[in-house]
Amino acid sequence: MILMHLNQKEKAETVRSIASELNEDVKVIGYRELNRTLTGLSLGRVITGSVNIPKLYQMPELLVFIGMDEDKLDVFLEKYRESKAEPVALKAVATSHNIGWTVYELIENLKKEIAG
Repeated sequence: MILMHLNQKEKAETVRSIASELNEDVKVIGYRELNRTLTGLSLGRVITGSVNIPKLYQMPELLVFIGMDEDKLDVFLEKYRESKAEPVALKAVATSHNIGWTVYELIENLKKEIAG
C-alpha cells in the first residue's frame, strides 16, 4: 500500500499508474489524516495519536510505502524516476519503529532527518 499526499495531478497519476502495474493499492491522505497512525491507515481503521498539530500547518508532499517488499519498492522508485515526474518532497517506508506514529509525527521526523 502507498499512502499519498501530492499537490500536482501529474505526480498523483504517475504514482497511481506505477502502483497499478505493481498491484499495489494507493490511499490518498490529507489534513484529516495528520492525527491518524500509519497502523490505522494501513488497516482502514481510525486509530489516532495525541499530537498537537499547529494551526495553519502546511502539509508537505508525502509518499509512505507500507508492506511493500524491497524489490517492489526499488522497481517503483526506478519507474517513478524514469517517468520524469518531479520528485516528491518526502518519502518513507513504514517500519516496526514508525508504524505507530501519526502522519504528522512521521512528517516532522522526516523533516528533522533531512535537516541533518
